[in-house]
Amino acid sequence: MKKLLYILFACVLMVSCELETSGNDELDGFWQWTAVDTLETEVTKDMRESKIFWAVQGKLLEVRQQIDQERQGDCIFFRFEWKNEWNEKTLRLYSPCRDERHAPDEPIEDVELLKPYGIYHLEETFLIEALDYDDMVLSNGVLRLHFRKY
Repeated sequence: MKKLLYILFACVLMVSCELETSGNDELDGFWQWTAVDTLETEVTKDMRESKIFWAVQGKLLEVRQQIDQERQGDCIFFRFEWKNEWNEKTLRLYSPCRDERHAPDEPIEDVELLKPYGIYHLEETFLIEALDYDDMVLSNGVLRLHFRKY
């Protein structure tokens, strides 16, 4: 009788649990910005020492710089949309907000705050040149950003 109760309890638990996924597939995760190419001059710069990271989860994309073990720079959140169809692979970032931690988030209106992260417009659309579970390459017509999953 105890075995039957355990089995019944396990079945109820499995039926009552519903898995929720973001639908972001390989885009989800913590990405380290490793290199940037300037498309006009074809100059590449190593960005690993900048310690800039993009984190994707759910409907938010966070960009930040890890200064050291205990300190980080600005933390900026974007809403995003991405298309991963065979003929169109894009990532659109919009509605940037600075995370103020102990105060309400503040919408960003000055694009200069975003430029150190490779983002040149308050609403930016990147072409996804490569994306798998290890590497991501994005371009916006001016820059090509290279990332590795961290």
